[in-house]
Amino acid sequence: MKTLLPEDEPQRVEALRRKIAELEQSQRMMSEQLRQANKARAQSEERFRDLFEEAPIAYVHEGLDSRFIQANRTAMRILGLRPDEVNGTFGKSLVPDTPDAQRRLHEALDSIGRGTDTSGVILELRRKDDGKSVWVQWWSRPAAGGDYTRTMFVDITDRVLMEHEHARLQDQNAYLWEEIRSGHNFGDIIGESPALRKVKQQIQLVAPTDASVLVTGESGTGKELVARAVHDHSARKGRPLIKLNCSAVPEGLFESEFFGHVRGAFTGALKDKPGRFELADGGTLFLDEIAEAPLTMQAKLLRVLQEQELERVGDTRTRKVNVRIIAASNRDLKKDVDAGRFREDLFYRLSVFPIEVPPLRECREDIPVLVEHFLGQSTRRMNRPATRITPAALSQLTAHDWPGNVRELQNTVERAVILSRGGPLRFDLTGSDVTRAPLAHTRTAPQPALLTRNELKRQERDGIAAALKQTGGKIFGPGGAAELLGMKPTTLASRITALRLNRKTTA
Repeated sequence: MKTLLPEDEPQRVEALRRKIAELEQSQRMMSEQLRQANKARAQSEERFRDLFEEAPIAYVHEGLDSRFIQANRTAMRILGLRPDEVNGTFGKSLVPDTPDAQRRLHEALDSIGRGTDTSGVILELRRKDDGKSVWVQWWSRPAAGGDYTRTMFVDITDRVLMEHEHARLQDQNAYLWEEIRSGHNFGDIIGESPALRKVKQQIQLVAPTDASVLVTGESGTGKELVARAVHDHSARKGRPLIKLNCSAVPEGLFESEFFGHVRGAFTGALKDKPGRFELADGGTLFLDEIAEAPLTMQAKLLRVLQEQELERVGDTRTRKVNVRIIAASNRDLKKDVDAGRFREDLFYRLSVFPIEVPPLRECREDIPVLVEHFLGQSTRRMNRPATRITPAALSQLTAHDWPGNVRELQNTVERAVILSRGGPLRFDLTGSDVTRAPLAHTRTAPQPALLTRNELKRQERDGIAAALKQTGGKIFGPGGAAELLGMKPTTLASRITALRLNRKTTA
């Protein structure tokens, strides 16, 4: 028996077919839209990937422990990374172990740990491949989830190096201006005595080379002037001649004065400071009174002379320098070597070409021309009328032994100009005569006992203190302690500071 369908059943079936067709059509449209969306997303991802990879700014995603997750090409180029090294690199491992660099890193990491942006921090890094320094300006922002950070940075190495060079030139300029203000012992090398002609010939021979020079001679003979002449006749004359008086440097500050220091290296090191070697890079470094350098410092000095590289105090970065050394001493360094007060290897390193400056008593024929020179200098400086010296006074000066050498002669002429008041020049040399026995007696006198470094310093301190007491604390000018001691006023001021003497209290 047949089952009869309801009359409206065909309509329902047809409606169902249409519904199915509509759903299929909708599904096809949705699939097409999804395909188009996926295609658009893939294109967008490719576009943003290109932007990320090719961006001129370095981009890095890194974990909170600073491990790199992803880095673009610019970041890898700046940091010296290969693609396979990115995931195994920790950002903080690229920061050098110096006080200033580590301080900047800790400040940046603390900021990230607080979940705040770190904007525009300047960091010093070391490239992964060759260890060279690179300076970057760094921005970092924690991701929304807080499990990694998004970092970008730009290479500012050229800018930082220019700033460092600018600061170095400023320091150098300030130093040179100070030298200009302090003046020199006397002008060009003056005199034509046989002993002085020999010195000039030696200067002409050694100046064009880069050989180390050791200038010896009594105090006041003009050792610094010889050093300046060697520099001025060398290929380095366009670069600075930097001077350091080793006797004026406190023992604890030798290394900083020689090699410089970085900020925070010790108490009071508020900023980076280049040492004398860096200031003299490409030029000449004149080490006066080299015998006063302590033995511990002599070893470090020898290493720098041999390697031509140094490290600032508190820094691990090695800096190359190209410096010519001229050393000077009024002591017999060979005797100091034999006595164990000076390193033998350093002595031979410094005395490649020794020059001995003769005392004035061995160049008496040069005294008249030196007197005329100093007389012209003094009258111009004091705005006094030109005056001439009598033959009798000139004979008096020529016959004197001049224990203080050319420096004493210059001071004597200047004192005579001050006291002349327009009249004839008179030279009172009795004060000098009692300070030193005649030359003949000096040569036959018994040799004094050797003194230790501490005993020499104690004698120097007592002598300076006595001079300050006699002059009421006055250092500069006629009748000052510098004149009594036959020293440059600037040198005496440095020694007073180094020996921790109080001018007012001592006076």
